[in-house]
Amino acid sequence: MKLKRIMMFVAAATMLFAACGKDDDKSTPTAADNQLVYNGKVYQAEGAEGNVNSNNAQLGFSGEKDGIYFMVDCHIQDVANRTYDLTQEDADHVLHFHIVVERPGAQSQEDIFDLQYQNGPHLWYFLNGDNVSNVSAFTSGTAETTLTDTSIILSVSGTLVNGKSLAFRVVLPREE
Repeated sequence: MKLKRIMMFVAAATMLFAACGKDDDKSTPTAADNQLVYNGKVYQAEGAEGNVNSNNAQLGFSGEKDGIYFMVDCHIQDVANRTYDLTQEDADHVLHFHIVVERPGAQSQEDIFDLQYQNGPHLWYFLNGDNVSNVSAFTSGTAETTLTDTSIILSVSGTLVNGKSLAFRVVLPREE
């Protein structure tokens, strides 16, 4: 009888830990190299394009998946190894990106995701027709820039004001 109670306790504890793991899966997503994840849907590009001039970078990727076009275009001022809080203004380290996901011939906003985000010199965003100043498009999230000898990487992960999750990771090889 005592062994049966112990086994029941172990089973209950195991189910509790498994349930916690399932909640973690609903957290903000992460993206693989040159990948966009919006609202649980994954869009993979073949590679990134762009350039780095002095301390500024222009980078992004585009592609098509199942007849859906997607594009990520980013501008980073003062490229360095840095973490940005996407909910906050940062006039000294400007980050801007534009993301589009649309079906060809889209007739309604339900078929289009169009986000433009800027953290400086003031917060601003455009999201599916809503043009908003002095407020972030994100309720939570971070962006990280990583500069290595061989590449520049921009990783973004957060939750938008529309309640949907967004993540992307652009990896641009650095030319010598």
